[in-house]
Amino acid sequence: MKNIMELSNEKTKDTKYIKFLCNDNPNIIIRTEFGIGHYKFVDFKDLEGNLVLEFRLQQDQYYKDTDKINKNIGELCLLTIGQFLCVYSNLAYA
Repeated sequence: MKNIMELSNEKTKDTKYIKFLCNDNPNIIIRTEFGIGHYKFVDFKDLEGNLVLEFRLQQDQYYKDTDKINKNIGELCLLTIGQFLCVYSNLAYA
């Protein structure tokens, strides 16, 4: 079983590599139940002990659902590292 310090070091490594990806391409497109929105990476957050990535909905003339998304679910989008990597891998295929 890994001790707390080893887990913390692993989180730091994960954060470093994920942050590199986010800085290289901070924009993602996400389909929500209210339409498709353009989001931009803001920072890492701790949510109940879990590391998540914070994205903010962007006003973008190419995505007409922005106002509907913002009204119904807000501008904040939190993704786990796994969710982000899934979105990122889909971007790589596009």
